[in-house]
Amino acid sequence: MQWIRAVVLMFSTYTRIKVPQIKWDDKAMRLAIAFLPFVGIVLGCLMWGWYWVCTVFEFNAVLFAAVALALPIFVTGGIHMDGYCDTSDALASWQTSERRLEIMKDPNVGAFALIRVCVYLLLSFALLHELFLRGEILGLCFIYTLSRCFAVWSAITLPNARKGGMLAAFTDNADRRAAGIVLALLFAVSVAGLLWVAPPNGIMALILCLPVTLWYRGMARKHFGGVTGDTTGFYLQTIELFMLVGLLAGGIL
Repeated sequence: MQWIRAVVLMFSTYTRIKVPQIKWDDKAMRLAIAFLPFVGIVLGCLMWGWYWVCTVFEFNAVLFAAVALALPIFVTGGIHMDGYCDTSDALASWQTSERRLEIMKDPNVGAFALIRVCVYLLLSFALLHELFLRGEILGLCFIYTLSRCFAVWSAITLPNARKGGMLAAFTDNADRRAAGIVLALLFAVSVAGLLWVAPPNGIMALILCLPVTLWYRGMARKHFGGVTGDTTGFYLQTIELFMLVGLLAGGIL
């Protein structure tokens, strides 16, 4: 029962999907963070469904890319993209770690965040468009689960930069053993699925995850003193973009 409550907590917090309202309790909170990748499974299924619709009705690549770009934002409410924006502003400030953490709390959006998110969306649109034209979309269905596996792993293995906040609420007393088991299973299944439907593309996408992860872990420690919900969203969005690059590059090389 606690596992079900934990899944519901994740979906009620990190998506706009309507789920039953339940009381936040300590037992469910300890397990909840492990189930964030389940959101990625839903996104992957929706992406596959949209691709099927486009092939059946012969929609063009522009329409596919536009909706595929918007789907994750609509489903999650843009919570991870918000973290990408806040972290971009903080990184561009060249201030101390303490000041950067304050900047991320500012509800106003800075110029650097706007610039970076526009570049991010343009690149994502172009990559999705090209993948559709090449008929190499199936690998896309797995990257949303994998990105969340990476994000949760970093969140529970790096120190929290703040004493409080949403991420701290889920990670401070998390059952790391249970989370590790769930993450390992989801990661293994997602990697197997990715390599099965798109072997060369999937290999390249996974290879690119390594430098991104190493850079992020060093950056988070150096510039923020650890991770926050915003930096985790930044990492999730960044690794998804690089996996799109990998999916395309693997099909070209």
